[in-house]
Amino acid sequence: MMLHTQEKNSRSDFERRLRKSLRVDTRYSVLDLKFAMGYLHIFTDSISNAIHISETYQRSGSALRIKVVLLPDKSVGSNTKGVCHVGVAPVRRSAASSGEQVTQVLYGESFDTLQVEGGWIRVRLHADGYIGWVSYDQVTLYNEEAFYDYQFLPKAHAAASVVEILESPARTAPAIREAVYGAALSIAGRHGKFLSIKLPDGGSGWVEKSLVCDSIHPAELSVDKVIETALDFRGISYVWGGRSAKGFDCSGFVQTVFRLNGIDIPRDSDMQFSSGIRVGRDLNKLRKGDLLFFSTNGDKINHVAIYTGKRKEFIHSSGFVRINSFDRKRKNFSKKLSSSFVGACRVI
Repeated sequence: MMLHTQEKNSRSDFERRLRKSLRVDTRYSVLDLKFAMGYLHIFTDSISNAIHISETYQRSGSALRIKVVLLPDKSVGSNTKGVCHVGVAPVRRSAASSGEQVTQVLYGESFDTLQVEGGWIRVRLHADGYIGWVSYDQVTLYNEEAFYDYQFLPKAHAAASVVEILESPARTAPAIREAVYGAALSIAGRHGKFLSIKLPDGGSGWVEKSLVCDSIHPAELSVDKVIETALDFRGISYVWGGRSAKGFDCSGFVQTVFRLNGIDIPRDSDMQFSSGIRVGRDLNKLRKGDLLFFSTNGDKINHVAIYTGKRKEFIHSSGFVRINSFDRKRKNFSKKLSSSFVGACRVI
């Protein structure tokens, strides 16, 4: 019993030392430690981190047995890429349906495959680099050649909040899949008022031409268009980890609005805070389209909004996508957010 306790304490001490020295942001890189079969398995997607782990272990003089696993590992095989084939798929912190949803991958979006474990796949999203686990049933894996064959098919984009992909070219046909606003659909052919869509997992479906467009990005970057896009999502419910018209968290809402206007920004509010030019806290210096940041717990950035440029108002996802104001005289004044406002940045 004493030996078992000493071994456990040694393992815990090594894990603490390793995490402290690497300081890995696990949203964008992997540092996963699991003890099994007498070994501490350390998973990482970085060669430099793998070297650092080995050096840290050697310096520690620990009798602990370790195995460093560089991702992607052999579980992936040749299927190094993938595409989501459902409307919205949760990306979870752990390989379990009970795992926290940290973000989402949308129909037609792609990713790198890092690891396969049972019915779960660890992925790195091409959209923003986010890492997490998705269900095997909601994505299709490809080898490099097949992936690029699919990616290079001509595309149309869903132009309604949710577009149904139908079984046949008729409005009365049953829906076999769905795609959220902005999703890329691979065109396989045309039939009257319908487009034939090649599904990522094989087979085909149909969408009405009137529900898609050639491009979701405006011809020219416009702050007014950004605000217009944001207003189109008013009323959509808050969903933790959400980044689609079926539900947003605060940073997912902001990221999506800007992505639909051709501007890529990071996924989470703390990183968005560093994505543009700092403007400060002076409300008189704010411009339409500025990102507003809040620390509602007084610790770190944990909320973000978009300044509309009218009546000191901003639009954000809190309960649902709504408009609030810094102006105490207005009905939509938010005392909580006014007192927790920490500053703005400008990305346009």
